[in-house]
Amino acid sequence: MRTDHQNPLHAFAEWTSDVDAHWSQLATTRASNALTDVVAVMIPGARETVSAKVCSLASDWGAGNCSAVGFEPGLSAPMAALVNGTSAHAIDFDDNFDPAKAHATAVLAPALLALAEDRDMNGKAVIDAYIVGLQIIGRVGQGVNPFHRNRGWHATATVGAVGSASGCARLLGLNRHETANAVSLATSMCGGFMSQFGTMAKPLHAGLAASGAVKAALFAEAGITAGDQTLHGSNGMGTLMVGQDVEHLRASMVGKAEHGQTVTFATEDIGTPLMIEEYGLKVKRFPNCGSVHRSLDGLLALREKHGFTADTVKEIFVRAPASHLRNLMYDRPVNGLQAKFSLEYGMAVGLLHGQAGLAEYADDMVMDADIQALLPITRKEYVEKMESEFPTEVHVTLKDGTRFSVSVKMPVGSTAAPLSQAQLLEKFDSCAQGHLSAETAISVKGMLANLANDQPIRPLMASLGMPQDIKSDR
Repeated sequence: MRTDHQNPLHAFAEWTSDVDAHWSQLATTRASNALTDVVAVMIPGARETVSAKVCSLASDWGAGNCSAVGFEPGLSAPMAALVNGTSAHAIDFDDNFDPAKAHATAVLAPALLALAEDRDMNGKAVIDAYIVGLQIIGRVGQGVNPFHRNRGWHATATVGAVGSASGCARLLGLNRHETANAVSLATSMCGGFMSQFGTMAKPLHAGLAASGAVKAALFAEAGITAGDQTLHGSNGMGTLMVGQDVEHLRASMVGKAEHGQTVTFATEDIGTPLMIEEYGLKVKRFPNCGSVHRSLDGLLALREKHGFTADTVKEIFVRAPASHLRNLMYDRPVNGLQAKFSLEYGMAVGLLHGQAGLAEYADDMVMDADIQALLPITRKEYVEKMESEFPTEVHVTLKDGTRFSVSVKMPVGSTAAPLSQAQLLEKFDSCAQGHLSAETAISVKGMLANLANDQPIRPLMASLGMPQDIKSDR
């Protein structure tokens, strides 16, 4: 594969292979926190039915030395990534990454951890590969979004797989030509539609993308070659996964790109700005679709400030960007999977309980009569503006006619309102409770905190793969 600096595939590969591994403290801390957060959500995610089913199949498809969180059998690196990626996304408690419009860490981290465990690497190498992989996830996302996702592609499954392949190539030490092949091969393994939201297929998307990224890098390492027009060519991702009207769409974004999404793949300054510093990640406060978060933050803030309760509220009215509300397609959910994609459910549990945690999204909670009675009181208006142009508005009307309103521009957990280190560890503890023993939880947190200091990955993953510490499925 010849080097062409006007080709984004080659530009991404050259940066991935050659960039110096001297990262700022901010970048390293954010990467370490992201890995801690995703491991936390894998722990209860492994107890979801979809994760158990995937692991059962993966055990038959590929044995090896890698660990699946919460499960006993040793798996090959691609199969461990498949299971752990599914678990990472199973309860929708994993982070969001704006440039990609994707759940980046749920794909990237399981892929890297599987390869690192397989090759006996350390946390410092994983953090380096995470920062690099996240950058390319962002660059690929900026090249196809916002229209790729707005037209129904699940970017976690598509952009996530392609960008994560670069992170895997970085971890394996592939040269620029091998890295280009890895990224190109990953375009043949990416796919997934938003029509799968609210089903087991959605978390499986993250697992498939993580496994695809690992396979793509291993294929490239083995010498398998691929085309060099797979991103920007006339039959490449930038056209096929955006639309034949891509040139018109690109022109429409001039001067108003959001999160750097220009519908054009960069070929210069690939590492500037460094996205983990510029955009960071949105760490989730609630285990549901991120499109609910601004509304739920607003409602809970009003509830705490004014002290109203469910029996005093007549109506909740939400005005939000249409791109958010279109993700929330279940007005009347019947199970926990659907409830995660329901504005009405999020507002109901927030109003009734003053929180929206793991317990509120259990299947047996969804059909609770008190919650069901509150679903109809939420009304919504779709605003055809980008999320950066229009903050979410929450208006609460009490039965006595009193009205309270709030506007929320960025959710709690974003870089504008980040969770503290203590809050991140509280989230870890809440996820581990009932699944890991106290001793194991303390040990795992210690190893995660030490990732940047050459912490070996094998002991960490082995500790997470001990089923005797985990209670039976709920």
